[in-house]
Amino acid sequence: MTGKIHKAFVVYCSPAGTTHHVSQTITRALRAKKIEVIECDLSKKFSETAIITKINRIKNNACLFIGSPVYVSHAIPPVMDFIARLPVKPDMPAVPFVTWGGVTSGIALSEMGQALAAKKMKIVGGAKILARHAMMWQTEDPLGKDHPDESDDRIITEMVTGILKKLSKGTDGAIDLSDFQYHPADIAAEMAKSTLKKAKSHMPKRKIDEDACTECRECSAVCPTDAISFTPYPVFEVNCIFCFNCMRLCPEDAIKADFTKLEKRIRDRAHQLKETPGSQIFI
Repeated sequence: MTGKIHKAFVVYCSPAGTTHHVSQTITRALRAKKIEVIECDLSKKFSETAIITKINRIKNNACLFIGSPVYVSHAIPPVMDFIARLPVKPDMPAVPFVTWGGVTSGIALSEMGQALAAKKMKIVGGAKILARHAMMWQTEDPLGKDHPDESDDRIITEMVTGILKKLSKGTDGAIDLSDFQYHPADIAAEMAKSTLKKAKSHMPKRKIDEDACTECRECSAVCPTDAISFTPYPVFEVNCIFCFNCMRLCPEDAIKADFTKLEKRIRDRAHQLKETPGSQIFI
């Protein structure tokens, strides 16, 4: 049986910053309970190998928290690839969490939970947290506006506290993975068929303003998947996940794209699904 946790790993990828916010809230809640926390931002490749080595070496009394934004109903590739690289860790407590932009949280929590369980880890909790939609940074009224907010932070802290409490009692602590299957079966099946690869054809096409581009390569520095090469202007490679950090954070505003049609599709989809609640924890 699992005993009191002394160390926690908080691993995440956060192109738009909201999953980072949730990770920081988890870290603060853990440290308030005197838990040693080791953080890993998967957009910084050097830290990924180091964290896997540390997880592999840990024997007991540690917990993994791992977070992803939801893209096209799924967890993003850097997070799923990280889970695939994890060693088999029988009974190590794990807590997947996702941020979603007001359209749908999809099947991301479920697929993360199943992937962690395949590593023999014990899923002891989880969360979906409403966040500002990452594609709507140019819009005055984005879906998920002002989220995560203080109420979201409170339930995240409640999740951490609840997980630590039940594990400290030496009980099994595992939740049923079916808890993450909160969509109707037909909708979940539809989401399972959608992929980021298929969605790429509908994404706004980026154009480089060569007169504005100074070849500073900041776009590459903020790309979470190292998907930009130069000729000498930016070229977007096949492993691009369409987070649009390159465009959003370009200091010269040299990367252009028209989001008008995409925004309408996003809002129509959100209206169709009407997913509630926005934020929810599972413990």
